[in-house]
Amino acid sequence: MIEISARLYRGSVYFTNETLRCLITFRNVSDGGHSPPEVLAWSGVQIHCQCTVDETRVVAARSSVAREQQTALSSTETSFQPFKGERGKVVFSTKPKILFCDLNLMPNESKSYLYQETIPSKAPPSYTGSAVKYVYKLSIGTQRINNSIQLLQMPLRVLAISQQNDVSPDEELEDVSPVMVTNSDHFLHTDLKENTLDLLLHKLDCLTARRSPSSFVITNQLGKVVNFSIFKTAFKLGEDVIGIFNFEEATVPCVQYSVTLQSEEVVKEECRNKSAKSTKQITSYSKIHEFCLDTSTTHIILPIPLTVTPTFETNILSLTWKLHFEFVTTKPEEIKCTQIRDSQGCLEQSPTNLTVQTMVWDLPITVYPTHPIQVGRGLQMPASGTLVV
Repeated sequence: MIEISARLYRGSVYFTNETLRCLITFRNVSDGGHSPPEVLAWSGVQIHCQCTVDETRVVAARSSVAREQQTALSSTETSFQPFKGERGKVVFSTKPKILFCDLNLMPNESKSYLYQETIPSKAPPSYTGSAVKYVYKLSIGTQRINNSIQLLQMPLRVLAISQQNDVSPDEELEDVSPVMVTNSDHFLHTDLKENTLDLLLHKLDCLTARRSPSSFVITNQLGKVVNFSIFKTAFKLGEDVIGIFNFEEATVPCVQYSVTLQSEEVVKEECRNKSAKSTKQITSYSKIHEFCLDTSTTHIILPIPLTVTPTFETNILSLTWKLHFEFVTTKPEEIKCTQIRDSQGCLEQSPTNLTVQTMVWDLPITVYPTHPIQVGRGLQMPASGTLVV
């Protein structure tokens, strides 16, 4: 028997445009003595992304889906197709790499191979939505002579940084990098350009850095409800969304408010099933709800989970994020208190009933990935696997 073991060097989560490295070891675990050598005909490795759709909402035969499939088929026309028989369509796959042909291993002998592959920047990110799913796998296929192919498959999660090419590396360094010694500047530039992960993390820091707070005056038909301030509108996975409410200059009393972190999945028009009941799917995550009558200032803190999918767009759909606000307001004359005087003093009694109305407001935000190791810890995905053939 031969045991095949695979270990991903840096976990199972990677950025697009980053190189994945996997150590694959073949070991003859047969008892020693006079056991004959074990022989494997060949072994190959491939990364592929399987796309499944809800056919009640997505028309898979549309041109956008077909374009994604053509990208994959150009590199999968080979006898080694680990995705064959699986549900859905392959929208991305790497060119299969052959590790060896005709491998002989004596008892207790082992042979290791290093597999390296760069995930292209245009590959879709991993995503599990209501209408579309993108699932990545690393597949190691091995075959004995006159036997079927045995597969060792390991799940992967791929993260994409939207707008990652909007700013050049040099411009980013001038934006947010701390002051460095002149002699170290050349080393800093060189190191960032050589290390893809460091460069991508640096871009994330630039895209999500605090620059100038944004302030919004929220009103309804009766006047000003509240002033809302937020430090930034671009966040990384695992960060907290922090905002401040200021009711001091309000002319319309606000009784209570709620803020919800939501994602919005929208299928592109050309891929949309016309008979679908809804064109988008909204999913809610963290939420805060407070009563705020007679409050001057207050704040919100909404955590962004590590396990969600950041903002992205493909030929089939787009995923965006927003803060959904709900304000329950009343009229100023509705909140007048009744004064009750007795021998012990004066007591103010709040009204027993209020005439209220609810208003909603959405604030778009952008959610970016964070360090893949942090995401991997949140997902607890395995970084190794074994198979006996």
